[in-house]
Amino acid sequence: MRKEKKEVSIAVLKTPEKNTRIHPEKQIMEMRRSLKKWGQYKNIVIDENNLVLAGNGLVEAMRAEGMKKAYAFILYDLSENEKKKLMMADNKTAGLGIDNLNNIQEIIGELDGDFDIPGFDDDVLKSINAASDQISAALDDYGKASDNNIAEIDSHVDVNAETSENETDGVDLPVTDNETFEGKAPYTCPKCGAEIWL
Repeated sequence: MRKEKKEVSIAVLKTPEKNTRIHPEKQIMEMRRSLKKWGQYKNIVIDENNLVLAGNGLVEAMRAEGMKKAYAFILYDLSENEKKKLMMADNKTAGLGIDNLNNIQEIIGELDGDFDIPGFDDDVLKSINAASDQISAALDDYGKASDNNIAEIDSHVDVNAETSENETDGVDLPVTDNETFEGKAPYTCPKCGAEIWL
């Protein structure tokens, strides 16, 4: 298979009769945003008869933007089956990737509120960034006692002091004849048999 890269007139490009990918208006609008921001940075793929094998949505967006030329890879001497398989493979393999949400969230935080990104909704990115900041703040404060918590704890400090060390509220705790711990015999749990020094 021979191929070459060159600039071609958008006017001569042809859309396949059976394109395997539908390009909704929202996608074309986002592609247009991208073209306005950065121009064409991906090549389209065509055959020697100017049939677009990959990049039909991009061509549609370029036409809507009034662009006259496109950078293309021209693939020569493909069979009709190879052209169909290339179109199907290009569309399918592009959709097999998985977003790395952790990295996306980190990058969103690094953008400092500059969320003009084609393909993404500004409000959604702002809410993700706000949620991320709230989660970070909550984790920073996790386990820290507030002034109210400390006051509540202090108000209960003397509760245990009111009970004598030797009082058991009328309950006789069973003890064993085992060794003592700091002068006390262990308590044997009646359910599991574990020995606990009180």
